[in-house]
Amino acid sequence: MKFALIGEGRVMKKAFLLLPVLALALSASDVSGKWSGTIDIEDSGSTIPIQVEFVQKSDVVSGKVGRTGSADEGTIRNGKVDGTKLSFEVVSHETSGAFKWTLTLVNDQLEGEMKGSVDEGEIVGKVKLSREKAGS
Repeated sequence: MKFALIGEGRVMKKAFLLLPVLALALSASDVSGKWSGTIDIEDSGSTIPIQVEFVQKSDVVSGKVGRTGSADEGTIRNGKVDGTKLSFEVVSHETSGAFKWTLTLVNDQLEGEMKGSVDEGEIVGKVKLSREKAGS
């Protein structure tokens, strides 16, 4: 019986030592870097090519969003990563308020929705982004 208890103690020590590794594996995804893709605007049927740069520290995300090839960029605020979910707001001088983005990370793809208002009313768009390869 004494041998069984010693063996259990070793198993417990090994399991305890693995906890930091498991916690790291389960922590928030890292979305830092440059991304490119599109927003498909539902009402107008138009597709807007965009570029995004995320800066992530822990579960907080900041950065910029802009149309591809344009110097005009909106600032990301209130950005948060929770597992594979990413949410943030973008403020731009083109909008009457913040646009809310909710995206899900799968591999190196972010997909989800953008909602906000302009003078003409509410805009809803489907967002698809791909992480740019290093050196792009």
